[in-house]
Amino acid sequence: MAPTAKTTELLAEAVPVPAPVETTAKPVKKTLAGNVVDEWGKPLMGATVMVLGDQLHSVSTNSAGDYLLPTTGAAPVVRVSFAGYQDAERVARGPADLLFKLEPIEDYKRNLKKRSKAATKAWKR
Repeated sequence: MAPTAKTTELLAEAVPVPAPVETTAKPVKKTLAGNVVDEWGKPLMGATVMVLGDQLHSVSTNSAGDYLLPTTGAAPVVRVSFAGYQDAERVARGPADLLFKLEPIEDYKRNLKKRSKAATKAWKR
C-alpha cells in the first residue's frame, strides 16, 4: 500500500525536532563572606567591598566589619577600600583570602586637614 500525501504529512508532524543543546554552562552563584579590620584588628564599619569587573555588586561592611558579597566567578578578585586606608585586593580562593587587614595611608589626616583649610580659605574669598 503506497502512502498518500495526507499520511506523509501526518508522519512528518509526528516526528519531534530535537531541541538545541546548550553548550555554555551557567555561572554558579555563590556568596563570599569575610571581614575587614584596621591595622590594630578593630572592625572597619562602612568599608566598600566589590568584585573587580562587577562594580554593580558592591557591599559595605557592617558594624563588626563583616560582609556578604554575591558573585558568579570561579576565583574572583575582591577589592576593599576605606577612606584613609590603602586599598587591598586579592584573588578569593578560600576563606583566608576574604579576611582583609587595611593599612593606613601615611599622613592622610594631616594632608586632609591642609586641604580642608585651603578649601575653606578659597571659599571665603
